[in-house]
This record gives sequence, C-alpha cells and structure tokens, in this order.
Amino acid sequence: MHPRRLVTAAGLALAIAVPTAAPAPAHPSPATPPPDAPGAPARPAGHTEVPVRSGSAVVSVPVVLLAALAADGVTIAEVGSEGEVDSGGEAGPHDPAGHTDGGMRLRVKDGAVTNSGGKVGGELHFVHSGMALTNGRTHKTVKVTDLEADLSQGTFRARVADGGHAATTITLGTFTRPDIRSSLDTRTGVLRLNAAVATTAGTATHLNAALGTSRFADRGALLQARVVASLDPSVDLATALNLG
Repeated sequence: MHPRRLVTAAGLALAIAVPTAAPAPAHPSPATPPPDAPGAPARPAGHTEVPVRSGSAVVSVPVVLLAALAADGVTIAEVGSEGEVDSGGEAGPHDPAGHTDGGMRLRVKDGAVTNSGGKVGGELHFVHSGMALTNGRTHKTVKVTDLEADLSQGTFRARVADGGHAATTITLGTFTRPDIRSSLDTRTGVLRLNAAVATTAGTATHLNAALGTSRFADRGALLQARVVASLDPSVDLATALNLG
C-alpha cells in the first residue's frame, strides 16, 4: 500500500457587505454527524485502504538472466538490513521449490491494499535489505535495496547505489497487475502475488553502465516476486474492498 503527490494553490477573495437581519429558520437544519457516528454517510465500498500487518516475499533473478550475467562475471549476493553484503557468496537457494536462482527473502514492513478497478491496488514496503550485483572483471558493484511494490501502478521501485555515485531511487521494472478476487482470500485475509517484473529502458541502461555489461534489456525479464501478505484481521474485506 518511493513514491505521487500533487500540490495546489488557491487565491483568497474578500467581499465586504452590510449584513441584513433575517428571521431564524422555522426548522433548523440538523448538523451533519461525524463520519464514524451512527447515521453518517457510508464510505463507498471498494475505496478503503486495508492495512498490511505482515508478510514476506521471495524475489529472484530469472535463471536465464542469471546465467547471462554469470557469463560476464557478474555474481549476486544478499545485502543485509544494515547494508552489509553477505560474504557467503551468491544469493540462493531461496526458491520454495529448491531452485538456486539468485533469490532473496524479504520481510514486508508495511503497506496497504485497495480494490483498484477490480485489480490489486495499494503498495507494499519491504525491509531495507536487498541484493548486490558485482562484476568480478570490472570490479564494479551495484546495491539494490529498499524495494517497494506500487500495486496500483504495477511497478517495483528500489534504491540503487553504485560506485562513487549517490544512491538514487528508480523504477526497476513493471508487472501485470493481478485480479484482486483471485489474489485475495477473504476468509484468511491473505494476499498472494506472483509478479514477473520486466526491466524498464532506464533501468537497463543504468545497470549495464554501472556494471560494465550489456545483459539487461528493455522489457527483459528482471525479477520474479512471490509475495504473501496478511491484511488487518479486524477488517471485513468483502465489504471494504467491494468484493461481495
């Protein structure tokens, strides 16, 4: 539930008039009750943001890209929450099926889920860990941390740091937004996503230049993200997300 804000400005007009006395209305209009009071207008169903209480994700590099990077001398290691690179070597195995595919486990820190036109909306924020890509031939390293999933836009963002350049937040890639009814179990309150993340042109250019490789391509397979998130159990999901 990195990043959509608008700032507006309005002019102030002043009018001066002589007030005219008027008789009090025979039937004063009742005050509008506060939103949570009995009789208050109901919030439109489906427009509620349901908080994410916990969750985890396995984010992996597709085996084809992993092999191509390895051919160029690029290896992948996990980055801890304090920014330390795992000295144990290449990330994996983290695939639940037992495949070694350059994956990393991430904990969902917080977020929210909405019903966005029948698709999963909202955003998920992950803990500050991530992965480090190192080219042993060029001695260049890129750290990709602080991942965020914008479920409403179908994008993954991350903080990317390479060499002497200041870390910057970029859109790593895009994914097809899933249908909310097939992704959310309203009985258990568990959301499951399996997103194939494709590289953006900007990210491909950035990573190729930073690592000294040419293996990243526009719209090429970049990551596979499998997410399981538990929503606030106190919320009636069918009503809040208009799934009735």
